Amino acid sequence: MRVLLTGMIAGLDDREYLDKVIKLCASKSLKVGVFNLLDMSTADGKKPLEKMLGTTDYIFELTREREWIRIGYEIERGHFEHVVVRAPATIEWNRINRKCKDAKYIQQYVRPDLIVTLIDAEWLIHERLKNPPVHDPFLKIIKEKNHTIYEILSWMNEEVSLSEDWAKAMGIRHIVLSTKQPSESLYYLIRYPNVHAFYASYCMTYADPLVRKQVDEVIKRLSQFGVVIDPQTIEIGPHVSDFRDKESIYAYTVHRDLHWFVGKSDSTVAVHPYLERPPLSTGMMDELGHARDYHKNRYMIFPKGLSPFTTDSYIEKGRLFEDESKFFEHLEKVEGFKVLD
Repeated sequence: MRVLLTGMIAGLDDREYLDKVIKLCASKSLKVGVFNLLDMSTADGKKPLEKMLGTTDYIFELTREREWIRIGYEIERGHFEHVVVRAPATIEWNRINRKCKDAKYIQQYVRPDLIVTLIDAEWLIHERLKNPPVHDPFLKIIKEKNHTIYEILSWMNEEVSLSEDWAKAMGIRHIVLSTKQPSESLYYLIRYPNVHAFYASYCMTYADPLVRKQVDEVIKRLSQFGVVIDPQTIEIGPHVSDFRDKESIYAYTVHRDLHWFVGKSDSTVAVHPYLERPPLSTGMMDELGHARDYHKNRYMIFPKGLSPFTTDSYIEKGRLFEDESKFFEHLEKVEGFKVLD
């Protein structure tokens, strides 16, 4: 598999996450060629990125084109079984979210099978931008701009949107992953073509500790069969007092979960192991409704049994289960899912 890995370059802890994934690949005897477009463009920092961004867009594009050609050459020369190329779709600079219009170079020289966009919680990115590494003048300049939560959310949305456009133009899959997802998530996407992606839907507002433990156990077991997109990997931040920031976070959270997670997954698995209160989560029902509209598979673990509000409308026939053991039995024996290595 050839994976193009996009994501913001300011405030995202993508290097640490990718290092963990590559180490996991190595432990599985997977040979992966790893390339970083900006590291190559800046000669590992010897050609400052902030100065390159101060030139014309034309010069910066020519620089990136040259490196796309070099990456393509190195991929062919290395005969890699698997490839990961890290490159931004956009770069935030001087309050402008500059688009890297590189789709033709990517398609011609890299020919990816999949695009994965990494994201993180907006408040964590905001905190990292307040305390950038002292040796990084690019991030130092970003810090001096004192960007808002609203701007960070806008950057992230632009990054995902352009990456999605690239994937559509190339006719390939696009997945959005949090950097807090287990390393196995990206490892599966690198190793297995068309690996199944599940979205885990459950009540996050009301979190009874015993029930949350049960939900986590279902997610852990489900991750043996494919990539499990878990919304709790985007950490909920501290209280936000600014009304505009709060409004932006609410809108972004709904958009992210429904369109980036549910819409790009193959199946939504709703886990609601409550016998009494709380009632069905409104967020969960909205996610199941969007999964239906996106024509995705829908499963539900619900010990209360059949309900006129779940069968047929929200859950497909034969995919409502009273406990998780029956759900996993169905996955393996009826639908033929296999445990992945």
